[in-house]
Amino acid sequence: MGKRTFQIEFTGSATLELDDQVIDVVDDAWRAGLYDLHTPEEIAEHIAYNLIFNKWSLSALDGWADQPDSNARLLGGTADMDYMEVNEL
Repeated sequence: MGKRTFQIEFTGSATLELDDQVIDVVDDAWRAGLYDLHTPEEIAEHIAYNLIFNKWSLSALDGWADQPDSNARLLGGTADMDYMEVNEL
């Protein structure tokens, strides 16, 4: 069996609210064992991706399991991205 590659384009947006604790926990020791995230924007992107696409809560994410889900909340926008176009490459 072979493999096929597809390009999937989608649109949407969301507003994410993060408690300072979510960002403050990310330090060099945290990065050494988990994810190479450095800026608040990288942290927000990582969390938003998992909340939106994987439908996981904050406490389900490695590195934030001890934090309440209310520390990362989607405030509005398009949480379920609408798929616009799929093309095989």
